[in-house]
Amino acid sequence: MSNKARLKTYLSKHITSLVIALLMALVFASIQLLEPFLLGKVIDASSNNNKQLFDIYIYVALSLVFLGVVCNYFFELIINNISQKIIKEVRDDLFSHINKISIKEFDTYQYGEFVQLEIRDMENFASGIFAVFKTLMQGVFTVVITIILMVMVNWILALGVFLLTPLSMLMSYIVSHFSYKHYKKQNELQATLSSISVESVSSLEVIQAFNYEDKKLEEFKKQNEELRNISRKALFSASWVNPSTRLVNNIIYVLIGIAGIIMLLHEDTLVKIAAIMSIGRLSSFLSYTNQYSKPFNEISSVISEYQNAKASFSRVNNFLNISFDIDEGKVEIDDIKKIEFKDVYFSYEKDKKLIEHLNLVISKGDKVAIVGPTGAGKTTLINLLMRFYEIDKGEILINDIPYQNISKSSLRKNIGMVLQDTFIFDKSIKENIKYLKDDASEEEVIEASKKSHVYSFINESVSSLSEGQKQMIAIARVFLLNPNLVILDEATSNIDTRSEILINEAFNKMMLEKTSIVIAHRLSTIKKADIILVVDQGEIKEVGNHASLLKKKGLYYQLYSSQYK
Repeated sequence: MSNKARLKTYLSKHITSLVIALLMALVFASIQLLEPFLLGKVIDASSNNNKQLFDIYIYVALSLVFLGVVCNYFFELIINNISQKIIKEVRDDLFSHINKISIKEFDTYQYGEFVQLEIRDMENFASGIFAVFKTLMQGVFTVVITIILMVMVNWILALGVFLLTPLSMLMSYIVSHFSYKHYKKQNELQATLSSISVESVSSLEVIQAFNYEDKKLEEFKKQNEELRNISRKALFSASWVNPSTRLVNNIIYVLIGIAGIIMLLHEDTLVKIAAIMSIGRLSSFLSYTNQYSKPFNEISSVISEYQNAKASFSRVNNFLNISFDIDEGKVEIDDIKKIEFKDVYFSYEKDKKLIEHLNLVISKGDKVAIVGPTGAGKTTLINLLMRFYEIDKGEILINDIPYQNISKSSLRKNIGMVLQDTFIFDKSIKENIKYLKDDASEEEVIEASKKSHVYSFINESVSSLSEGQKQMIAIARVFLLNPNLVILDEATSNIDTRSEILINEAFNKMMLEKTSIVIAHRLSTIKKADIILVVDQGEIKEVGNHASLLKKKGLYYQLYSSQYK
């Protein structure tokens, strides 16, 4: 969807309010433009000593001033209300979209870019949309009504203004077009800078542990300096719009004033061609010339906000155009009895091979361990099984059903995962445990917390938890879910030895008659596995149990020996 189409979709929801705002703008613009006309009449009435007309025009002008203030108040109130509603709708859509796109798409974005989209880009769009609404609506009516009134006052001078107007518009277009590319680049750099900041804050302990502060600071300064330079160029180029258009408009004003004085000197001749000129008319016309150029000046004064908002909305729209995580599966399953990989091919990047000719069968109740060097493809197998990524070639069967035919929600509700990276939400520990099962009872949560040894700190604040305690909460989630298939990625790596022994005992009880897949880094934890898969470069190099693999003295033997020599 294009930027214009997307914006039109949001505007169409507020047609009634927009119509009312347009009416308010029309009345306000009309009143503003009638004032110079009445002022001209007042001057002419004063010149002719007509006190009655003088008083009438004065009272009418004062009444219109009051009415104009009221209309302008309601106009700005309505426009502000529309703007804020649109901002809310866009931000809601943006956040919803973040939760619906596939995990694969997240690989193309840095975390800071999401922060930029949700906060900075939306702030730019918010300030820009209100400014443009306000100036554009009032400006259009001001220009149209001014044209009519100028023609009524003196059509010759009006013709001169119309012929000179394109100069102002051309100047504004040239400068604003030049500044847009700088604002677009500025937003991109802001996203990168946000990513560096988020990364630094989240990895503060690691940065300090490896004395990387200076290099990280240097990286930030370099990016910040680049952002400063491009922001300066963007603001500098945008700042030329208003002065340049005002210069052209002021030149037009002077030329029209000179032309009007010349016409006053030849008033008798002008009467013959229906172009009557008087001091009052010239005063009114010069006021209209200012009023006519005012919308162009106002638009040029907010051009930087407009260009910034345009660049930000373009980034938001590009993100909203990303396709959702597609789920065409219709089959619902209640159990996972068999998993089969048949000649599976997969790579994250097309030009970098990873998994090829993968064949694997896992039956219900199997205790499967996956081991191998870093980058061998251990976690990739889990990503494919969970359908976080789609395979390039081959087939994955669940209960002899192609897993594309099974709904993702049905597949995933039968799987419980405990990863090395633990995600704790800003809620109570009980609510964190219930994350996978909202309808769990209080008794079920307490039982799961006891099995995972979370019960001793269940009433603490999540902000005070250690990494080990956070991982125990993740384990409690799996105990509560009690799934058919359990996936553990070094689930007890952050837990002390005593707790690890107790939790492993609880795991063993829970996994009776269940299928389990363990990604192991410490090979001592998978000695009792039924099947050990030794993976390297996306291929299963060896299959067997602990004893048989040691006898082969292959890759597993090398890995095991490297840990215990």
